[in-house]
Amino acid sequence: MHTDTKREVKLTLVQDALAQLMKTQYSVEELLRSPLPEGVDPQHLEIYLSDQDFQTILEMKRDEYSSLPVQKQTDLKKSKGLFH
Repeated sequence: MHTDTKREVKLTLVQDALAQLMKTQYSVEELLRSPLPEGVDPQHLEIYLSDQDFQTILEMKRDEYSSLPVQKQTDLKKSKGLFH
């Protein structure tokens, strides 16, 4: 059992290292800039926002947004300038 604990700690450390290497969140300013940061999907800018920015910009929580039909999601993103 002790060995499993060590493996779990190592996995956490690897995940932390990967999170530092792969930036997954950007500021609204970075996402509205052209060109976009390398690797950012221009049709899904909302996924790169922090939870707070997401709620401020789109005026709803992520789970509310994800329950919308795709066309409504797209229309909302376009109306907020989050669609390139």
